[in-house]
Amino acid sequence: MIDLWRGNANAWECDELGHMNVRFYLAKAHQAVQALAEAAGLYGAFRAGTSATLIPREVHIRFLAESRPGAPLYIRGGFAGADAASALAVLVMTHAVSGKTAATFRIRLDHAEPVSGRPFAWPARFADHLKALTVDSPAEAAPRGLTEDDPETEISLARAEALGLTEIGRGRFSVQDCDVFGRMNPELLLGKVSDSVIHFQSAFPEEFGGHSGAGPEVAGALVECRQIVRRWPRAGDGFVIRSGLNGADEKVRKLVHWVLDPETGAPWWSTQGVALMMDLNARRLAPTAPETLALLRKAVVPGLRA
Repeated sequence: MIDLWRGNANAWECDELGHMNVRFYLAKAHQAVQALAEAAGLYGAFRAGTSATLIPREVHIRFLAESRPGAPLYIRGGFAGADAASALAVLVMTHAVSGKTAATFRIRLDHAEPVSGRPFAWPARFADHLKALTVDSPAEAAPRGLTEDDPETEISLARAEALGLTEIGRGRFSVQDCDVFGRMNPELLLGKVSDSVIHFQSAFPEEFGGHSGAGPEVAGALVECRQIVRRWPRAGDGFVIRSGLNGADEKVRKLVHWVLDPETGAPWWSTQGVALMMDLNARRLAPTAPETLALLRKAVVPGLRA
């Protein structure tokens, strides 16, 4: 693997849980993807006016060690394989002091025309660079609590209504949300859900209820997720997030979020995740109480997928 990014967990990137918010892991990973593109000979792929860029189509992340404010971090990575018009980037974010892995990323990237997003074949020079940048995907980057089944094909606002999925978020995409090509910045695949997940009361009743007093002593923390992009929103588009549980036990909760266009009902992207409850004082797993687990299991939507 080669060095692709080096920096830290800025205090302003950390949330109410006291550690770096998930969106900023993905923001830093996207910077690493841009550096990897340059190493692969794809110069200027993320500048306005380019004829080709790399567009994420599917993202898998494991969060392995929390990053507190100021923590020095770096990302190394490479390609775990490629076909005619796409490649799988594998990135590892590491704590510079302890050497612990903070997170791993597996990102399927299309080589695409910037405006339409249409994939097309790699330039000839990419094959030569790919040889030097090919890496083995580390075992810690492999899915653990999630499956890599084929994506759900029947996602719509109407189906979300029929399944009784909870509305946890609603809003608009602004100019500030978008990149030089006018598409939503990749970090918001996690950011928009993170902004709204506190409203997912049926999945996190302890945290939601904690806001009625001095504040929660436990909070949900994402440990693994997979995002599947159907279409990329642009500035001015709206979104609504409908969510449901598809599993729960004493340690983790399995979540599915459908991010939908409220105008057409069609999906923008979908996310499946594995979360645990974290004791905010002890900074460790807070096991689910039996009475809460009973409520969670009643709320599970059978067969719900991303």
